[in-house]
Amino acid sequence: LSLCLTLFFNWHLNAQSKSALEDQAYDYLNNFDFAKAYDAFDKLHARYPKETDYHFKLGICALSYPEKKEKAIAIFKEIAEKDKSRESRYYLARAYHANYMFDDAITILQPLITELIPSKKKDDKSTLDDARIILSNCENGKIMMQNRLNSGVTNIGSPINTREIEGVPIITADESMMIFTYVGRKSMGGKLNAALEPDQDGTYLSDIYMSMKNADSTWKVPTPITTLNTKANDAAIALSPDGLTLFTFLSNNENEGDIFVSKFNGTEFTKPEPLNSNVNSADYWEGSCSISADGKYLYFASERPTGGFGGRDIWMSELVNGDWGPPVNMGPKINTPLDDDAPFIHPDGVTLFFSSKGHSSIGGYDIMYSSKIGDNWMDPVNMGIPLNTTEDDRYYVLNSKGDKGYFSSDRATADAKGGQDIYMVTPGIIGEKLIVGLFKGVVYGNNKPIEAKIDVVKSLGGEVLGPFYTNKTSGKYLLTFKPGSVYKLKISAEGYEPFEEELDLETMNSYVERNRDYWLYSKVFAESNPSEVKIDTVKRFVAAPATVAVVNTPKVDPKIETVAVTPTVSPKTDPKKEEVITTPTVAVVTPPKKDTKLELAKIKAARKDSIKQALAIAKEEKKKKEAEIKAAKEKAEEVVVKNEPCNTQLPDLASIKGKSLNTISVYAEMLQLIGDYCNQNVVFSVQIGAYRKPENFKYPNLKPLGKVAIADYPDGITRFTQKQFNTIREAEAHRQKAINKGQVDAWIVVFVNGTRYTLEEMISKDFLERPVN
Repeated sequence: LSLCLTLFFNWHLNAQSKSALEDQAYDYLNNFDFAKAYDAFDKLHARYPKETDYHFKLGICALSYPEKKEKAIAIFKEIAEKDKSRESRYYLARAYHANYMFDDAITILQPLITELIPSKKKDDKSTLDDARIILSNCENGKIMMQNRLNSGVTNIGSPINTREIEGVPIITADESMMIFTYVGRKSMGGKLNAALEPDQDGTYLSDIYMSMKNADSTWKVPTPITTLNTKANDAAIALSPDGLTLFTFLSNNENEGDIFVSKFNGTEFTKPEPLNSNVNSADYWEGSCSISADGKYLYFASERPTGGFGGRDIWMSELVNGDWGPPVNMGPKINTPLDDDAPFIHPDGVTLFFSSKGHSSIGGYDIMYSSKIGDNWMDPVNMGIPLNTTEDDRYYVLNSKGDKGYFSSDRATADAKGGQDIYMVTPGIIGEKLIVGLFKGVVYGNNKPIEAKIDVVKSLGGEVLGPFYTNKTSGKYLLTFKPGSVYKLKISAEGYEPFEEELDLETMNSYVERNRDYWLYSKVFAESNPSEVKIDTVKRFVAAPATVAVVNTPKVDPKIETVAVTPTVSPKTDPKKEEVITTPTVAVVTPPKKDTKLELAKIKAARKDSIKQALAIAKEEKKKKEAEIKAAKEKAEEVVVKNEPCNTQLPDLASIKGKSLNTISVYAEMLQLIGDYCNQNVVFSVQIGAYRKPENFKYPNLKPLGKVAIADYPDGITRFTQKQFNTIREAEAHRQKAINKGQVDAWIVVFVNGTRYTLEEMISKDFLERPVN
């Protein structure tokens, strides 16, 4: 009796143990925790080797668990030897594919597809679709293996990667900061159930972390961005090149997933706000995006079916009146019937990286890129092996220079830290020359870092970019520019006199990186601390490249005059040099084999043609401008002083005395009060420049407007003025013409019996008609 009871209790105990272990194994599998599911099914198969379902599930776990995927071949090979079913052969082919044994997989897949085509069963139809995709992956994989690229892929390691999950890296254009997504024990709220309540059987949800780069190029210990993280799934998905605008993703029990935006206010990122309904659809997932360097275009991924090509597609929205406009699908060159996701537009504005299960993928998501030539996107190019694997490789970002790229992958490598890690590839792109100018520095107000606004306008066409802003705390800014244009910059801040200059990047033909600081001053500070005012502002340049011409046109205050000085840079003291890099149901048809090297050569050739075309257009535009100037010269000589009726009675100027004419309302009041005032001893002229080295002031754009008078003054400054007028209103009309021609710092001066005054000086003296109070 004792022996029977013992056997009964042992049997009951084992039965309970099997049931509990089986429940645990299936729970892990259903929650996609393949590592723990593998261990549980391994134990079950060892105890109960005749139960084939345990063995089969062990193989599925091995396929989805990169560290064990090699074992998947032996598992499914053993199963297929006993069971010749379509399912077992299909999974054996998947195991071969996952381990780069493409020919072995093709040998199984081709007859399997032929066998499955006539079947009407729903499960067979699904298997057929998947088999066709894997066959396509294998054909692509063979090509990629033959054209393996000479690039280095490394796990970025600690302190960013851990034994848990890290992914979706995003960086500033200068690679000084990385923000990424983390899932693990440190996730806010710990393990949570579907209702976002604490539950030991729940799962960890994603949080947003940030790390800064040390001087030795290592990464600091990452910290969570607490203002962005919630108990739900939070992810960082895109960062503006200057690091001040962050796009995030939020998904909870009420929301499939939407895109939000947060701003850096100098000390922290603000609470994210959802983008409008043009981007976030009501019922579908939107979960990755990228913003162009000029802030005008948002590329994002969405599962909305209307207007799409199937699965996830990449869309583009343009900023219209301060908000995102109606989305436009990127079209069949970018999107496929399979999933296309994770767009990243490089600061050069013409190279789009994204991840796709279609195109020439070798398995799962592969990282591709497409180049924009004119208004058209070229056929995407697979970035090849070793960057891409048969696992999921996505969320690729590239620094401005193009020498380093970052992405996330769940590949199984010796240096892998966890289920998904962040990797770095060097060079970031092979066979391409990314041309972009990266400008960074600090804006100072009265010699202290300040928040400032940077307005940028393209000279040709007047396209407005930005505005851009400096960091509120550090005053740092970071701008990127595309070649082929002259850019006008205006740096301004409330209470300070603005500074303006031109950057001529029309002939820039390589990557350029420069440091440049700006100093703005308030009127009171400049008057009270003249010795602390930095006059030679252009000494802020570091290693100005020969391909970039810089024209300095400082904003001139009507009362405090700023003088432009020729930049001089000594090679001996230059700490930095310009760096140049030369270097539904889907029927998938196997694409024709592509020669990756040939595709790269085609893209490279197309880029050269595009650059030649751009230079030809610029040359033609120059000819047109010269023709316009020549034609305008015939009309340029007008009567200098017009004898039109004017007001000889000077009104009371008390309301504008002592006030800055830089204030728009004060300037408008001045025009209303004395715009038509005239005096036989007073003439008004438009000053277009004041330089210590007059030979450096070029003004061909202004010559069509009339003759320019050049006069040297005792203070060592040469001043350039254009025309003379009886009234301020007439002079103002000419000033506006000069501004429209690009001389945005033109301003009005007064001459009384040959003596020069500023407008503010004459207002304070009542134009010499009345004694000053």
